[in-house]
Amino acid sequence: MSANLYLVFGEDEFRVASKAAEIMDELVPPDDMMAREVIEADAGNQDEVATAVGRCLEALQTSGLFSTEKAVWLRGVTFIGTAQVAKSEGAKTAVARLTTLIKAGLPAGQSLVVSATGADKRSAFYKACKADGTLHEFAPARQAKMAEQDAAAFAAEQFKRLELKVGRAVVTLFLERVGLDSRHIVSEIEKLAVYVGDRDTVTPADIEAITTSSREAIGWDLADAVGKRDLPRALSLLRQLLFERQPAMMLISGLESRIAQLQLLREAINKRWLTKRSGPRGGEAAWADLSPEVDRILAEDVKKDPRKEHPYRLLLLAQQAGKFSSAELETCRQALLEAHTQLVSSRVPADVVMELLLIRMLG
Repeated sequence: MSANLYLVFGEDEFRVASKAAEIMDELVPPDDMMAREVIEADAGNQDEVATAVGRCLEALQTSGLFSTEKAVWLRGVTFIGTAQVAKSEGAKTAVARLTTLIKAGLPAGQSLVVSATGADKRSAFYKACKADGTLHEFAPARQAKMAEQDAAAFAAEQFKRLELKVGRAVVTLFLERVGLDSRHIVSEIEKLAVYVGDRDTVTPADIEAITTSSREAIGWDLADAVGKRDLPRALSLLRQLLFERQPAMMLISGLESRIAQLQLLREAINKRWLTKRSGPRGGEAAWADLSPEVDRILAEDVKKDPRKEHPYRLLLLAQQAGKFSSAELETCRQALLEAHTQLVSSRVPADVVMELLLIRMLG
């Protein structure tokens, strides 16, 4: 295996670019600009492919100005995967030239880093890189649970990098708000680092105060606005989501889950299974000692045991439940069922159905 050839690829563009940049800095000091060359390879046609590959081959055959060693980064490659441009004869010919050089061995003292949004693992280029170089793949997990675990591990690494202390539950709350995109995760953690200042521990209140919801998490914000009985904000978020072409059925599903959650907590409050106790940041919600029957129901018959919620998040949800009576929550549930049916069986526009739904629930 050659120590001077690296292929970094995958759909997670941020992590691909970050890893490639890290490798470049290990090969050549960042301030030694004479011994490093970056070639943009985001090619849209076969002529641009030929130009990028030609520049790469020329760079690899030219020593550094004041050094015998040099690192070349072919960055953002679009023509070694399954994109349309990779299928053109001109692109195939150009990539074949680079593959031939890799098989023959890079010139002494030369290093090549290739970063790409994807790589065809059946291609001669990929096989040559695998045989003679080091591969790093950053592909998103196909299963939702695995994607969440990967994002949690990545977020924990970024918190540690900035010397911020967080518990597992805080990381979960953070991801619920910002989503799973790597670039957004890093950006929001850097914002948190500035926000907390000299403190080294991130609290749930910090996350609520400073982080920005991702597009995927705005649906969560809509449910929060409904839980807080904030009709103007709920309508504003709804219009934003519909403008972004978020499916109305998906939004209803999220609201159904929230109302079901609030109904359970409202019942727990009514029966004093759930109370508030004093503590930092305004206190927290706490569960009383429950009978074996109630314990079994919460553990086995409920979709998600509410006792597993983070205490701070549980307090926020309990406060939302406290804004409704049991009868009002049941009215909300019925309104959701009727809106669901209306979306499926009537010709009323989805935006009208959804706005009327929110007005019925919160007006």
